[in-house]
Amino acid sequence: MTLRWPPDFPEDCPPEEASPANGIYYYIVKNDPPQWTDFTALYRRNRRLAEARIRQGITTACQTMGLSVLADINDALDRANQFRSIGNIVARLMLTPDAGRILYTPRDNDSHHTWWVPEGYNPGDTATIVLEL
Repeated sequence: MTLRWPPDFPEDCPPEEASPANGIYYYIVKNDPPQWTDFTALYRRNRRLAEARIRQGITTACQTMGLSVLADINDALDRANQFRSIGNIVARLMLTPDAGRILYTPRDNDSHHTWWVPEGYNPGDTATIVLEL
């Protein structure tokens, strides 16, 4: 299966070590049901913040093009409580290889993964609301 990446992705993004997406992950959204706008990468949502984090060495340009998903529902609940500005609804995603590539990118030993979504894939198609805080 050949996936096409958005043209604004940096070269070699997603990284070679990223695996085909597969499994259940959790994602914080603002809408029920989730809308396309809920699935916007940091770089597209807030370019100034993304570039500042890249300069500070907190993240990479490639990671800012991916979506932050969590493998553990408790981590997702913690994230939703901590960052209300990104949303207060936890959605469960059932990802398969056609959903893109994914890489374990923990923050403080959590289950954080970066998920790169290919062109033409609608993340909302696999999203189910689990909990609204």
